[in-house]
Amino acid sequence: MLKKIQIGAIILGLILANVTVSRVRGQEVVRANRQSKASCEPIAKVIDGDIHHKPLTKLCSEDRVRTANGGKVKILCYPRGIIIDIPNDVVGKHCLPLQANEGRGCNVLQGRNCVIAKGPDEENKPNKITPYGVVINNSRPTLSWFRTKGATNYIVQVKGNGGINWQLEVKGETLTYPQYLAELKPGQAYSVEIVAMRGDQVIDSSSALLLLASNERLQQVKQTINILLSLKQPLDELAIDMDAVYESHNLVNESIKVLDARAKAGSTNPTIYRLLGDRYLIAKFPQQANEAYLTAKKLAQQANNTVELALAEAGIKIAAQTKVKEQTSYPPTRINALQ
Repeated sequence: MLKKIQIGAIILGLILANVTVSRVRGQEVVRANRQSKASCEPIAKVIDGDIHHKPLTKLCSEDRVRTANGGKVKILCYPRGIIIDIPNDVVGKHCLPLQANEGRGCNVLQGRNCVIAKGPDEENKPNKITPYGVVINNSRPTLSWFRTKGATNYIVQVKGNGGINWQLEVKGETLTYPQYLAELKPGQAYSVEIVAMRGDQVIDSSSALLLLASNERLQQVKQTINILLSLKQPLDELAIDMDAVYESHNLVNESIKVLDARAKAGSTNPTIYRLLGDRYLIAKFPQQANEAYLTAKKLAQQANNTVELALAEAGIKIAAQTKVKEQTSYPPTRINALQ
């Protein structure tokens, strides 16, 4: 969660006397509070149009926006990962969280099941690595998978609706979707079968599901991301906002890419690494998640960020539990594959 500091042109003594602490996507937020309201969880960010709040100000559910001349305020609604226009009103009436039946699948911090369990017999399978997750926004994705010991080549087969049904032989563990083959169709699901071979002998195989998001969803995501890119805010803040958009649309692969880019750039923001850990868990990569959480913990300790520290420590425990579950010898199970 994001860092929020609302400090207006108020007398310093009043600010210090009326401060409450709440969380914004995991970070501690210092909030000037003239009426000593209870601390709250910010759920939105002002884009423009508010006559009292500056652009990029974080808003909590009970906060009220105010417009000039009956206009509307444009906000980024974190729970839904979309930008919406709202009238003079309380933010929480318009930026509503997803209903239970609209859930996005695994949510590490809300205790939803994030694991597709697998037994020891799957350890040498050519399981898919990328694209991470199920839902994608690229009609010609690059596929990658784990190396199978003893394999000399792999057979990759992709099939599904829209006349997609092809297979290719690959020497390594990566395949860029060929330009000469028909591309995946928006809103359609496809199976990806990867067979590890030793010459003409089959060693093992794995299967995965890919779902290309609909054109409507892809357009909505693109428009939202373009607006965020136009804002003048720190790169870490931009990455966290973009992650909120991608995560709300199940685009785990895009979330991981944008967060990992900030990590590789040397970000010292613990939220970047903690969110990266969350996304790796959703993609079922507990080892990578644990490494991200450990970095988040270290940075949170250095910054004395108690909220992020607690979230990172919780993530470390969940990652460890996930690894144990993956090593349990019972048949593979799938949980809400399309969510």
